[in-house]
Amino acid sequence: MGEKTLRIRRFSLPLLAVLASVFSTELRAQTCTLDPPNPPLPTAIVDAATSTNFLPSGSDGQILVLKKYMDSAIVRVFETSRPEPASWKVLSERPVLSVKPGPDKASDGFTSLNSSVVRFLVPSLRNSFWEKRTFVVRICGEAANSNAWAVVTARVSPPIWTKLIAIGVLLIIYAVFASAVWKIRGQPLPLVTKYPSVAPQKIYSWFEHLDPVVLTANAFNKGSIQKLQVLLFSFLVSGMVLSLVLTLGVLSDLSVTVAALLGISAVGAAVAQKTTTNRDRLGFENWAWLVGKHVVPINEEDRVGPQWSDLVMTNREFDIYKLQTLIFSLVVAVALLSSGEERLATFTVPETLLGILGLSQVVYVSGTLASAPATADLDDAITKLRAMEGKLQTVISRNTDTDGEGKLPDPLPKPPSPLPPLDARKANAVNAMSVYAKMADQVEIMLESTLGAEVKRSGLDPAIA
Repeated sequence: MGEKTLRIRRFSLPLLAVLASVFSTELRAQTCTLDPPNPPLPTAIVDAATSTNFLPSGSDGQILVLKKYMDSAIVRVFETSRPEPASWKVLSERPVLSVKPGPDKASDGFTSLNSSVVRFLVPSLRNSFWEKRTFVVRICGEAANSNAWAVVTARVSPPIWTKLIAIGVLLIIYAVFASAVWKIRGQPLPLVTKYPSVAPQKIYSWFEHLDPVVLTANAFNKGSIQKLQVLLFSFLVSGMVLSLVLTLGVLSDLSVTVAALLGISAVGAAVAQKTTTNRDRLGFENWAWLVGKHVVPINEEDRVGPQWSDLVMTNREFDIYKLQTLIFSLVVAVALLSSGEERLATFTVPETLLGILGLSQVVYVSGTLASAPATADLDDAITKLRAMEGKLQTVISRNTDTDGEGKLPDPLPKPPSPLPPLDARKANAVNAMSVYAKMADQVEIMLESTLGAEVKRSGLDPAIA
């Protein structure tokens, strides 16, 4: 036998083996079907189930088959009219996208050691409304005992309907909450009859309460970017979760990023409101003293009402911290929406972007704390004015006077008996009346500068009986 013949054999034998394998696989693929006159179905019927309660129309679905995964096996998926072989009709063959070992974690008896996961393309049903469909998985192997088949009946969810229903549910919930807030805010304050110093409320219509800025107004009746951020992410994530439940029939896990987004917005809103409240509000005793004199209303409410400009403005100052929060919130919301509800469990954003979003909240709170301490100075001035009112009442009741700086005489004289008329005692307390008037004038200017509203000077007059 010549050397040339040996070389031909060495080359042809592997080629023949490959061709034999290809022809064998092709033959098994041709016979791995449900239609006659091919060989009948094997007697081995295995259990199978869908990995989700619903299969998404026109998208990929998964079927768990209680048959150990084999690389050499041929797997085909057919849609049939009925689950019974005697009466079914093959409607179509569904493209198999992948076949892998079963899940690592046991699911209803399906494990990686005894089952396979068949990923296939679900038929696109235009007029389906969670219609039941039957799918047959056909498994064909080289050995006779490796041939099997399984039947699965599942509902196919319409993707458009699921999204429309999710949007409709969110709109109904939003309208219900807007109606509840509108009803409560539309009622007159119960303190109106008890306290005359109640600021008039601006009554908004039900339609105006559909404005998210009005709905999420803070305690001072101004627009809140932090509360709007909570509303945005809460409705966006809940709507996507609801759509996924209607599509697959299962709850989806949320990624760490999504949970962080909800947490950052919620914590930021709570901290910002508490910081603003503590920063902008007078001490309770001073506030009650001004309310008693009808200088400020008992309800600290902005008369203009919440506006979209409040999202980027603090009083009359353009707030770059709010703008930063608004921009990055919208960017992340668009990214989350475009990724789709199927990726809620795996959705991530770059750590730097997530850090910027959280940092914007920290910077906003820090900027609020670092703002000019006008309210603190006003609070101190009112405390001194209240103390001077007490001294004025003391000197008038004892028919005496303070020095030019408002200090009481030491020791205090006893009240004369009988007391002179009140006008005479006021005329005798020249220094005390002058010091109080100067302090009251200063507090008037500070009140109007800090609160941005006109204050009646007569309301700061001392209470002298």
